[in-house]
Amino acid sequence: MGKLEKLTLFSLILLLVWGNMVSGLGAGLACPDWPLCFGKFFPELNFAIFMEHTHRVLGLIVSIFFFFLAKKRFKSYHGKQKLVPILCGILLAIQIVVGGLVVILQLETNITTYHFANAIIIFILIYVMCVFSNGEELKNSRIFRRENIAYLFLFLVVYIQLVLGAYVRHSNAGLACPDVPKCLGYWIPPFLSGTVFFHLSHRFLGVFIFLFSIFLFVFSRYKNMTATIQKNIKNLLFLISFQVLLGIFVVISRLAFTMTAIHLLIALVIIMVILNIIFEKKESFNL
Repeated sequence: MGKLEKLTLFSLILLLVWGNMVSGLGAGLACPDWPLCFGKFFPELNFAIFMEHTHRVLGLIVSIFFFFLAKKRFKSYHGKQKLVPILCGILLAIQIVVGGLVVILQLETNITTYHFANAIIIFILIYVMCVFSNGEELKNSRIFRRENIAYLFLFLVVYIQLVLGAYVRHSNAGLACPDVPKCLGYWIPPFLSGTVFFHLSHRFLGVFIFLFSIFLFVFSRYKNMTATIQKNIKNLLFLISFQVLLGIFVVISRLAFTMTAIHLLIALVIIMVILNIIFEKKESFNL
């Protein structure tokens, strides 16, 4: 990756993690107006205003970096590949508008969940543009080939898990099951309210992802895949195991904003590792 790619990717990760901390601190409405804050670009600051205002400034910085990255990729990509920077630009514009609606609509759950889901898609598209600098590299990646079925499936499930986690958080279901590993003293509570159901679904999906990553790890050894793929899958298994432990500590810490921020950061790294596995060239094998 070049300097622009690294700056764009790093600033985007920082923006996403910072936004997570803003939400965890309940500072999302510290600036009650939008796009300015109390009618000013540089408002008088307390901690909550600093967190929310910095989140908006980071968003501006990411948008600037993205503009130059998308401009480069639009020139270097060919044919339908140009849809990657175009689509990402459209989603980023929607993200900015939705960000304003989140403030105007007082952080309504469905809007904030969509805001996060859209942000992750933007992150994925920008990561693709950072990895593939020209059309030939992107064409040769052959992302949607047969050998990638299992990894594409895991990628989709991880994305669903991320969005589900956002919904759990924004619907105040993060502590619907305040105990670990059981939920309200049961493995499966006899009465599942909405918040308990979504919280429990998030846990079960996390366990499924962990077990599936173990399967991929064993499968990569059995099929004697390349050293790079085996290393990436080993790293993936470690990260997912660590993520499960972090999820436990998130509950134990009663949703401490530092823990939830680290939880999101590791999730973003997991996405990048899965994408690296998908992008890696593979020999044909039978599933």
